[in-house]
Amino acid sequence: MKFIQVIAAAALAAAPASAFAAEIVASGPDSVAGFFREEGASVEVTEDNVGDPKLRVEYYGTEFVIYYYGCSDNRDCDSIQFFSGYKTEGAVRVAKINDWNADNRFARAYISESGSARIEHDVYLGQRGMDPDDFASLVSTWTGQVRDFEEYIDW
Repeated sequence: MKFIQVIAAAALAAAPASAFAAEIVASGPDSVAGFFREEGASVEVTEDNVGDPKLRVEYYGTEFVIYYYGCSDNRDCDSIQFFSGYKTEGAVRVAKINDWNADNRFARAYISESGSARIEHDVYLGQRGMDPDDFASLVSTWTGQVRDFEEYIDW
């Protein structure tokens, strides 16, 4: 039995790093877009106003944007932000948003200067990225919060 464990450990050590990298969801747009495409989502890869990557995602009826932060020359970003905004034109009161934030742990909401309701969730992925199962759990939490928020603001 020990011999098999030694052989397995040697094979694991000899495997190229790229074999493991394909399994990780990193903060680059190709990796994150690939995750969503494998999940059957519609993804558009674009750029924000400073040239950093930006994704528009439609994931099982939930639409949102992913912004990239901590980038070096519009690449090698270390974090992402899930974002969804709603043109409510001041119909949602700040007190209601404050109640939302007090009762919800992961996503935060606010009212923009134009009176739109917004919800965001920041994720630090670092240089090593995140296990795909953990990322899937994160996306599930995010999309659940978006649906709850939309119901909360009567969207």
